[in-house]
Amino acid sequence: MPGLRCVRFLPREPRARGLALALALALLAASGLGGCGKSADEQATARRLSMEKALAASRAEEREKDRRMRDAAAAEASERIASDAAEHDRDLAQIALATAVVTPQQREAERAEALRKYTDKLRQSVNDPASVQMRSAELSPKLNGMCTEFNSKTKAGVYAGFKRAVVTDLQVSVEESPTKELMTQFLVFQIAARDTGCFPDVKNVHVVQ
Repeated sequence: MPGLRCVRFLPREPRARGLALALALALLAASGLGGCGKSADEQATARRLSMEKALAASRAEEREKDRRMRDAAAAEASERIASDAAEHDRDLAQIALATAVVTPQQREAERAEALRKYTDKLRQSVNDPASVQMRSAELSPKLNGMCTEFNSKTKAGVYAGFKRAVVTDLQVSVEESPTKELMTQFLVFQIAARDTGCFPDVKNVHVVQ
């Protein structure tokens, strides 16, 4: 075509980067750089194909960038989760260690507190709490109650005499004679003694109906 010169364009960069550069190359191609010796239709087709190719390359580059960003974010999230899990495990290990190591002083304090609690429960079960006398009080072998012998005043103001008792979180079971009137209390005491391990001789008692 008259007045049209063919110019060879050498890009400064070896590869187009980004949408802006790709569009710039497409516009340069549209200006006739690839149209030497071609008809107007051929040049228009070449420009369209160049534009589509540039856009496709730009989209592919953006998709690759998005993929790399997603991969980096997923790797960072996985690392953070692993770090948090490791820290949580360390905290649990420290708690387990702290609870597992019980000093003799702590054990004695816990025993004294349990006996105090069971003693208070026993006092509240009698007619005159202030009159309660106790002996041989100790935690049960199964550590779920207190075995003791106690004495307290009746409503008449006289001591009834020492009786064995088992005190748990649920009830106070006092040993009574296996008479018809007191058979229920007698059996309750037998069961409580067996459940706590108090008074081993109770295991030898057999009630005959």
